[in-house]
Amino acid sequence: MELKVLSHYLFDEDMRNMNLNDENVEKTDTAFISIIGTPECLKYWLGEDSTKHYFKDHPNVLNLEFDDIGTDVNYGGHIFKTMTMEQAEKTVDFIEDMIKKGVKKIEGHCRAGYSRSRAIFSFIYRYCQENNIEVEYSDESDYRLFLNQGVLTKLNHAYWKKHKMYEYSNSGYDYPDDIKGNKIEYV
Repeated sequence: MELKVLSHYLFDEDMRNMNLNDENVEKTDTAFISIIGTPECLKYWLGEDSTKHYFKDHPNVLNLEFDDIGTDVNYGGHIFKTMTMEQAEKTVDFIEDMIKKGVKKIEGHCRAGYSRSRAIFSFIYRYCQENNIEVEYSDESDYRLFLNQGVLTKLNHAYWKKHKMYEYSNSGYDYPDDIKGNKIEYV
């Protein structure tokens, strides 16, 4: 399997060059993960409130909206949101489903192709090594330097929880947005 991580702009350009659109995206053996910021961040922080996902929702497309931060932040009266546990669980399910379906490639992006998307693709690489994975980034910088640790931590936690690997999963406590931070009793 091949993993390809791009910036938002290079991703859109790549899709246009491959003539992919909402009418034919499901006919490819590629899965797509699109990450854009929340409307609050896009509008007030980046001045990019016209930024949208390239594809609508499809079985082989995962569209996520969260900001490039490790924890929720109130900055200047604007709330910036990190990946939620619900999004992490959805991402883990999507990745495992696409691998099970035999996709040849997973291509994805965040704004710059550095932090959020590289955290997700690092997670894929780590947990899916038996699938003979090759990784391609839009630049040759060391991908480990830019990982959003909040995203990677939540993906790991979601994976451990799903696969009942409780010895790794945060000493029995879940994240606040996932069942209100109560201690989980594992069966």
